[in-house]
Amino acid sequence: MKRVRLIHTSDTHLGDPAGHPRGEEVLVSVVDAVERLGGDVLLLAGDVFDNERVTDDVAERFVAQMARLGVPAIVLPGNHDLAHKTSVYRRPPFDEAPANLRVIRDPEGEILAFPELDMELWGRAMLSHTPEFRPLLGMPEPTEGHWLVAMAHGHFHFENDRDQRSSPIYPDDVAASGCHYLALGHWDRHADVSRADTTAVYSGCPYGPIGAPEQGAVCVVDLDPESGVSYRLELLTQ
Repeated sequence: MKRVRLIHTSDTHLGDPAGHPRGEEVLVSVVDAVERLGGDVLLLAGDVFDNERVTDDVAERFVAQMARLGVPAIVLPGNHDLAHKTSVYRRPPFDEAPANLRVIRDPEGEILAFPELDMELWGRAMLSHTPEFRPLLGMPEPTEGHWLVAMAHGHFHFENDRDQRSSPIYPDDVAASGCHYLALGHWDRHADVSRADTTAVYSGCPYGPIGAPEQGAVCVVDLDPESGVSYRLELLTQ
C-alpha cells in the first residue's frame, strides 16, 4: 500500500452569518492548508453548510474553493446539510462542480475508489437525523492491499452514556468496522474515539474552541504501510 495523507475537517456551517460568521474565511484557510501540508485528499465530514436554505452564492463559493484544489475533496452530508430531496447538494452549483469534488449521496452507503492511492473510501449519506439512522451500518470489509477510509456524521455514545441520541455511533460499531481510519463529524470539538484496530477521530470544526479562534485546526492523518495510522492537529494560518 502507498503512503497517503488525509486532511480531515467538518462542521464549517457555511451560510450561517450569526453563529459562524467566519465560515468562508476559514474554508479558504482549510483549502490553503491542503497544499501547504501535502494532503492527498480533503475529507469534509458533514455540516459543510448550516442548512438547505443557504443561497446559491454560498454554494457557488464553496464549489469555487474546491476547484482550487489539485486533489480530491470528498463531502459527506451531515444533519444540517442532509442528502434528501431538497438538499443543497442538488442545487445548480453542484451540477457544474469540478471533477475532484465528490459528494456521497447513497443512503445505503457507497464506495469511492482511488486506485492511484491504493485507497477506498466509504460513507453513508444521511437522509434524516434520527435514532434509527446508523452511520456505520453496511460498511464493507477492506480490500486486500488497499486502505479503507470511512466517513461518518453522528454522535458517539461512550460506554457510560444513557441518553439515546440521533445518528448514534456505538463503541462496538467502531471496533467492528474494519476500516483503517474513520473520519467523524458532528462535534465541534476534537476527540479521539478509537476502538480496537480502528483509528476514529472527530476533527472538530476548523474555527477553534470558543474564545480561542487563533487555535483553529485541521486533522492531518497519515496512512503509512510501515508505521500504520497516525494523526495530529495542525493549526490553520488565518
